Parts: sequence; C-alpha cells; structure tokens
Amino acid sequence: MFAEKQFYTLIIAPARSSQWYKIILQHRHLYALGVLSITGVLIVTTAAIWLVKQAVLLVNYHRVQGENRALRAEFSTTLHDLRSRLNLIEKQSQQLTDMAKEMGMEVELPSVALQPEMVGTGGPADLQSFASELQRVEAKLKELHVNFVTERVSATPSGWPTEGRMTGRYGVRHNPFGGGTEFHAGQDISAPHGQPVHATARGVVAVAAYRSGYGNLVILEHGQGITTFYAHMASIYVQVGDRVDRGHEIGTVGATGRASGTHVHYEVRVDDRPVDPSAYSGN
Repeated sequence: MFAEKQFYTLIIAPARSSQWYKIILQHRHLYALGVLSITGVLIVTTAAIWLVKQAVLLVNYHRVQGENRALRAEFSTTLHDLRSRLNLIEKQSQQLTDMAKEMGMEVELPSVALQPEMVGTGGPADLQSFASELQRVEAKLKELHVNFVTERVSATPSGWPTEGRMTGRYGVRHNPFGGGTEFHAGQDISAPHGQPVHATARGVVAVAAYRSGYGNLVILEHGQGITTFYAHMASIYVQVGDRVDRGHEIGTVGATGRASGTHVHYEVRVDDRPVDPSAYSGN
C-alpha cells in the first residue's frame, strides 16, 4: 500500500520563462514505463538480430547460387570435353577396325561402359567415373595402335630374300628364252644352289608347291592385299597355313621351272598386281 501511494514530482522550469510546469508521476507509472522500455529494447534487439540473420542468409543464398552456376558451367564444359574425347575414341576405333580388316586380322576393341547420357545424376562423381573410363579405353586403343603399326611394319616386305647378284630386273626386258621382249613381274637374284631363301615379311603361307614356269614356288600373304612370290627354289621348307616371320627360312635357291640358271625369282604384288620389288628393298 505504501509503495503504491509513493509518487514523484517532476518540475520543468524553462530558462527564459518564469512559468514552470509540474508533473506528478506515481510509482506504478514509472514501473510500467520501465517495463515498456525494457520490452521495447528487447523487441528492437530481437528484430535487429533477426534482420542481421536474414541478411546473412540472403548473402549466403546469393553466394551459393553463384557457386552453383559456376559448378553447372564447369560441369557442362567438362562434359562437353569428355564427349569430344568419346567422339575421338570412336573415330580411332573405326580406324583400327579398318586397319585390322586391311591386315586380315580380327581384333576385339574396348568399349566405353559409361555413356554421356548416363552422366549427370551423380554430379562430379559421374564425371570422374566417365573420365576414368575414357582414360582406360584411350590407353587400350593407344596400345592396340602401337601393336597394329608394329604388325603392319612386320608384315610389310623389306629387303631381299637372299644375297646375290641382281640379274633380271622388274619391267620390260629381253626374253632370255627367245626373241623379242616380255614383261618381267619380279626381280631375279642370282645365287649359289642351295643358299637359304628367307621371307621378307611376316605372313601366312598360301602356296607351297611346284607351279609350271615358277618351278618350286612359295607365296606368302601379308595382309593389306600384299603377297610375295619366291620361285625356282630347289627345296621348300614350309607348308600351306604356316605362319612365318621376316627372316624365316622358307627354302633354298635352285633352278626349277622356267629358269636359265640358279636364282630366286622374287615378286611383290599388291591386290594381285605386280609392283617393283625394289620399292620394298629398303635401299
């Protein structure tokens, strides 16, 4: 009761006036004013904190949006690059397929297990898997390409089948068995009887038999439409279907068939058309 009856008097006296004002404030009024002030401060403080938090959230939102746009752009660029690599791999695969077909080889080419349309749901993890898959296939294709080139070199005639003196050359020549001229489809190499004759490239024996005119003849198929002929041999050491490497001894020098002396008649044919063997001599 005593506290409720307490009051305070506030006197206001302007400096330039003789009139003054008196305000009487009861204790409960001051208490209410204090409560309202504290409440107001709390409300303002809470509102300020809320606004700051919202501002921070908005800034973070825009930052995350910017990062997402950058990531999407990077993802799109990376996926485009990977698609380009995939297209190149497909072209290389086709080239290797054509090369194998020309060489008469069968080859199982690696394939990309993960396709571009499967990439996207997993984000960067999918991209990394796709990139790793492309890298694996690229490495395998590179290895196959090196093997194919090595095989092609090994299967391309090089050098001469035996050592000796070059006699009848490729092209039009005087007919040694009669008058006039004739087309000579190969290169004659004069050498002692029984001297070894070697394959000039890796290949498969297609013919190993006596043929009229050629005498004892061996024909090797090297792929890419290339064949080599070794004629007039005294003996043959290979059979049809045998696989031989460059330098393999396939027979010996002789004079069988239509021959004027001991020598090897050596031909190189491309798509069954005789070409100048000196183009493959390596000289």
